[in-house]
Amino acid sequence: MTFRHAVTGTNGLTHAYRDGLQALKATDRPRIRCADPRKLTGSVDLDHALSDSHPNDPRWDYGIGVRNRRRSEVVIWVEVHPASSRHIQNVLDKLSWLRRWLASSAPLLDQLPRRFVWVASGKVALPRDSQQRRRLAAEGISLIGQRLSL
Repeated sequence: MTFRHAVTGTNGLTHAYRDGLQALKATDRPRIRCADPRKLTGSVDLDHALSDSHPNDPRWDYGIGVRNRRRSEVVIWVEVHPASSRHIQNVLDKLSWLRRWLASSAPLLDQLPRRFVWVASGKVALPRDSQQRRRLAAEGISLIGQRLSL
C-alpha cells in the first residue's frame, strides 16, 4: 500500500494528493526540509481537504509520505501550531481527532506506519524537560521546533 493510493482511496481526500510538499501552504513549506527530495512520496493538506465535511472539528494539518531506508513508506502527520503551554491541549485535541478520523474514515491511511510531529509556528516556549513535553511524548507527539528535517 502506498501513501498515494491510501490518500486517493479515502473519501474526502480523493483529489487532495500532491507530489512532494506541494500540498503544504506556502507559509508552512519552508518549515519542512528534506535532504533527498526523492524520499518524499507526496503530501495532503488534511485541514483544507476536510474543512467542508468537518467544519467545527479540530483538524490536523498535513500528512506527508516519506520513503524510509528500507524503501517502505511512513506517513509523517505534521501539525504546525504555536508552541507554548497554553497550546498543548489544542494539539492533543487535534491528535485525538486525527486518530478517530483515521480509524473510522481512513482505514487505508490508518494501516500505514506513522509519526505525529508538532512543528512550532514561532518560538518554542516549552522547556525540554517539562511535564508538558513528557505528556506530548506519552501521547506519541514529537515537538521538534520550528523546522522538520526529513
